[in-house]
Amino acid sequence: MDQTEINNWKTIAEKMAASGDTESWFYLRARAIADGKGDPMPNISQLMPESA
Repeated sequence: MDQTEINNWKTIAEKMAASGDTESWFYLRARAIADGKGDPMPNISQLMPESA
């Protein structure tokens, strides 16, 4: 992610926190990215295991 994307996530996290919307997965993702942590979003392989 480039700095512009990180700044956007920071804005999202701040607005969600200001409105009290801090229980969603989207907020947790925004907060982690804004804080410089890894993106907690699972990889597509974790969401859609290979079919048999």
